[in-house]
Amino acid sequence: MEYIIIKQKRKTASIAIDKDLRVVVKVPKYMSQTAIKKLVAEHETWIETTLKKKKVLYETQDFIKTGRLLYLGNYWPVTFENGNNQQGKVVFNETSGFKIQTTGDEKQIRGLVELFFKERAKIYLKELSDEYAARLGVQYHKITIRKQATRWGSCSRQGNLSYNLKILCAPTDMIAYVVLHEVMHLRHFNHSQAFWKAMEEEMPDYKRRMNYFKQFGQNFMI
Repeated sequence: MEYIIIKQKRKTASIAIDKDLRVVVKVPKYMSQTAIKKLVAEHETWIETTLKKKKVLYETQDFIKTGRLLYLGNYWPVTFENGNNQQGKVVFNETSGFKIQTTGDEKQIRGLVELFFKERAKIYLKELSDEYAARLGVQYHKITIRKQATRWGSCSRQGNLSYNLKILCAPTDMIAYVVLHEVMHLRHFNHSQAFWKAMEEEMPDYKRRMNYFKQFGQNFMI
C-alpha cells in the first residue's frame, strides 16, 4: 500500500485520505519507520474501506466528472467554454445552471468554482448572520468564509464567526440552521441545556436540520 508520510511536531499519529485519494500518515518526528509500517498495517482494513467509499463518492458527486454541481440544495448542470480571459469566469443562471469559462486546467476550474461559492457565501451568510444577531440581541465581530473538510461553522470567544463555504451546497433552510447555531453561541458559548433550549425556541425543527448535514454533508464537493 502506498502512502505519504508527514513528520510533524505532534504527540499522536493520524491517517487520512486526502482530496486526491492519497493515504496521508501524519506522525511525530521521533516515530520510526518500523512503527509507521505497523500503524498502517493495523489500519489497513479501514484505509481500504475508506478509499473505496471516497472513490465512489468522487465518481458520483464531483462536478467535473458528473457535469452537475450541488448549489443551494439543487443539482445544476455545468457546461465548460474556452475562455479568452486567462483568469476564467463562472456564470450562474437559474435556468441554465453553471457556465464556466476556462482555459481547461482542472486546478483553475476548481479554483473558480471555489471563488464563486466564497463570494456568494460572503453576501448570503452575512445577511443571515445579521438577521439572527438582531433577533437574539447579540453582536459579532467579523465573519470568515473558508473551505473545510467537515466543520460547517464555528464561533470564537472574541465573537468571530467562521463558516464553511461548502454549506452553500445545502438547501437554504438547512444553511439557516448552521448560521443560527453559530450566532446562538454569542449568547451561550457552549452546548449546554440552555443552548439547545434556545435553539429549539428559535428553530423548533433544528434536530432535523442538524441531521441533514450528518446524512448528506459528505456530498458537498467543490
